[in-house]
Amino acid sequence: MRSSRLMTSLFLVRHDQLLLLYRRGSRAIDDSWVGIGGHLEPAEMSNPAAGVVRELEEEIGVSAGQISGLALRYVALRDTGTELRHTYYFTAVLKDDVLVPSSCAEGDLRWFDLTVDPSALEMPPTARLALGHWLQTGRYDEALRFITIDASARGAVSGGGGLLRG
Repeated sequence: MRSSRLMTSLFLVRHDQLLLLYRRGSRAIDDSWVGIGGHLEPAEMSNPAAGVVRELEEEIGVSAGQISGLALRYVALRDTGTELRHTYYFTAVLKDDVLVPSSCAEGDLRWFDLTVDPSALEMPPTARLALGHWLQTGRYDEALRFITIDASARGAVSGGGGLLRG
């Protein structure tokens, strides 16, 4: 029987930029670019939004009152071959007057233009699919989409009108 891991990730935007974290030393993923997030606590399993807000404050000191438009955009399921990983991908807008650090205990933070090509970044497979789809299509609507990646690393995004294979 495979173990299961429940995680959250937030793509935080301000104007025409996106904040990503170069996470170092994670037990779950190789060093790579990701959104702000982490593991869900047991009390958050029925409310992943609470988990992503908690992680946002823990990792970069930004509170729920400093963001707007928090929305669940993608639910991902990845079979690593030894573990099933469920990730809830959110987007939100950071208010103009909020400062963020350039690094945190998890790694380095960097703002990218919304024209960034996720395939050119070191990213976990579901993060790359979620971000790539959101940049091209998802940010123009409010649809919830689903990502699946099997143990051979074949992936797909579905829902919100269409299927994209990656």
